[in-house]
Amino acid sequence: MTQASNNQDQAIAELILAIRSKTLSKILTVYQAQDDKGRAAQLKFCYETGESQPSRYADYQNIAAQCIAAHGLPSGIIAGLNNNDRVNFFMPALQASESFSQTNHQGNTFLHALFANTEQSPPPFNFIRSLLLFERNESLAKTLRVRNQNKLTPLECYFVYSLDEQPLPEHELTALFALIEAEQSNNKSVLKNNLAQVQSAMKSRNITLNAQNQTLLIVASYYQVDINQVCQLH
Repeated sequence: MTQASNNQDQAIAELILAIRSKTLSKILTVYQAQDDKGRAAQLKFCYETGESQPSRYADYQNIAAQCIAAHGLPSGIIAGLNNNDRVNFFMPALQASESFSQTNHQGNTFLHALFANTEQSPPPFNFIRSLLLFERNESLAKTLRVRNQNKLTPLECYFVYSLDEQPLPEHELTALFALIEAEQSNNKSVLKNNLAQVQSAMKSRNITLNAQNQTLLIVASYYQVDINQVCQLH
């Protein structure tokens, strides 16, 4: 077992003892004392325990939220926020700490991770749109505009990594267009040259390039170009 693994196990053991004390200040102190990896391990423990013990789900969700609100979201946890279950668990923490736009070492927000996950298809666009409408909407809209180290927004990560030819359910399609509008409402810096990267990704996945394809309609709408331009690969 590596030293890093030992340290993370120790971080979890200390958190368990603090939780058993039922004293919030002790829990926060144990969390604060850890480095980024130790905190990520503790939060992962909270998530996995909450998922495996439904009767205590809210308790562990609240512990995670309290820790993150008090001492921050470790960047190492961001890439793991890539499916509905994890985002639902950590949403109170993201809201309380205003961490929607926080990035990891690759410049990715949790939305980049969520929208790029090929194992969750389609991404939960309607869920994110609901948050945009009813929660801290400007903060979340700002997150839609964050570009990672590859100059891609979260929606462009969806285009590059997980877009396919399967038509989206109507409610998800409507939500996706609403997210596109929210991203671009106060953002004039759509990088049209990123379209070539999206086209290359579609070609590699053998997506049919014709004007009747819903996939191409989405991409054309995002880049504000004629759909026939999306069909052309050079």
